[in-house]
Amino acid sequence: MDNELKDLTLLQFSEADPITLAVGWTVGKNTKVRQIMLGEDVSAAFMSVAMRTVDDLGQREAAEWTPDADLTPETYLVLRADEVGDAPTLTSDHDHGKSFLNVLAEAERLEAINPRHLPTGDVSFYAIVIGKPGARKAFIRRSNPRRGLKRGRIYSTLGDSLQRVEDPIFAFDDWVDLVLDGPYLYILSQTVFAAFFRDQETLAKKIPEWIDQLTNHVPLADSSRDVIRGKVSRDSRLKARLEAIVRRGHLGEVTAETLRRAMEDNELDPDRLLDESGNLTLEEDDVPQVLYLLNEDLFTGSLTKTGFRADRKAAR
Repeated sequence: MDNELKDLTLLQFSEADPITLAVGWTVGKNTKVRQIMLGEDVSAAFMSVAMRTVDDLGQREAAEWTPDADLTPETYLVLRADEVGDAPTLTSDHDHGKSFLNVLAEAERLEAINPRHLPTGDVSFYAIVIGKPGARKAFIRRSNPRRGLKRGRIYSTLGDSLQRVEDPIFAFDDWVDLVLDGPYLYILSQTVFAAFFRDQETLAKKIPEWIDQLTNHVPLADSSRDVIRGKVSRDSRLKARLEAIVRRGHLGEVTAETLRRAMEDNELDPDRLLDESGNLTLEEDDVPQVLYLLNEDLFTGSLTKTGFRADRKAAR
């Protein structure tokens, strides 16, 4: 991986840099994003959250994002921002053609909203955006700062006497799930990344393209293309496997003989799965095992020779 990612040299800002708070919520199937004005003390608190996040990233090791990447407390995942896909889609009142991440990177241009006008239960995320225009960093947290603060409850400050709080209340924490830094997205939560960018309806539209890319390296019988498409469309785990295979691009150097030998090593029957021309000929029940094989998820324990399947993995 690029050294500049490991060193986080791009993720730099100072306490004097401008800071913007963006908040977003869903409207139907789309996302609306607005900015909220900040006071100096709240700005300082958010700046501290961002700086602690940068320190945390500096203690971790960078790893390339893949659909089956293993994210541990010692690592963070990196993906180019232009590879996240089309989700989430924005409401029509945003600049036409701008992606979700583009809009966050230009949060200072967002329409400001009075906190009293925010939907109480539907705010789904907020982003602390820091830096000068054109070089802003977004620290994204998938959380509703108004969750639990329901109408009908009485909130007060605790002093010599209780004073009722009439203004809207927001509750933020110190956690950050994603960091947008120029061309790169740093991922600290696979769950949150999936919630934002791995919309299953959007991914389903990519399946024919992924099968075409797979066919470039592993010949498929026409019937097998349809079988794979049908099976993968109904199983999100297989969808992730298929995407991981084409993203790695490792099959370009795999010969028909290597594939046949790998099948035999993993107790699959190449005489049944490959026709006379070397095309994969699959029934529906064959799809999971063959995709696991092509993604190198099947392995044998070196001590007991027991066969295993890896659902998550990291390169050594």
